[in-house]
Amino acid sequence: MNFYRSAAVAAVMSVMAFGANAATVTLYGDDVSFTFDDSSLFGDAIVVGNNIFFQPTSFRAESINGQGAVTASETLNITVEVLNPNGGYVITDSVLIEGGDYFLSSGDTSVTASARLQVTSQTTNCPSAIPGFDLPCTDSEIVNIGGLDTVGATTEWQGGTTVNLADTAGWGSDTLITAQIQNNLSATTLNDGEQAWIEKKYGAVGMSITVIPVPAAVWLFGSALAGLGWMRRRPA
Repeated sequence: MNFYRSAAVAAVMSVMAFGANAATVTLYGDDVSFTFDDSSLFGDAIVVGNNIFFQPTSFRAESINGQGAVTASETLNITVEVLNPNGGYVITDSVLIEGGDYFLSSGDTSVTASARLQVTSQTTNCPSAIPGFDLPCTDSEIVNIGGLDTVGATTEWQGGTTVNLADTAGWGSDTLITAQIQNNLSATTLNDGEQAWIEKKYGAVGMSITVIPVPAAVWLFGSALAGLGWMRRRPA
């Protein structure tokens, strides 16, 4: 995973605005549309180029005074469709980058964060283990964010993963997919007077689009963000 991308994503997150209404919405990029339910903990979204960015406002797990493990989980489904498939545009991979803050009051407290990105085709079946029972092409990746052990100070965390359609035999590219993001946060305290919390403050799922015959899909994803510059993120 190229975490230079994540720095650019953080910059985008700092300039996002919040909305009050919850509904299934469709946002349009340069070459694709994104359809999703904005009533989830992932919050509102904006689209830059062919990439969609979310900023949660209340995706948080907190445990105090020996509550034990307190968790927060959410799943978001995003339908991504190429607007002009006859123009030579195809989806080649999906990049998930996310992060936030955490706090531990002592070494007896702990927090964890994990995410799963699954991409499923709406146009193409791939061979299954049972001959004659082909299923929609799908691939997924899981990321567990480790090393969250700083005590006594609010600390940032970050992680990410990529699903490349070419890794699945019989697939390679698509024009209509569902990208599912599943997130889990957990905070644990064991004794009175302790506090532990972790929150997701920004996140992104970027759909890299290849313009045939130009094959540089990852370059296109990076260049969509490169001009945004570094900006200070909104404080918690």
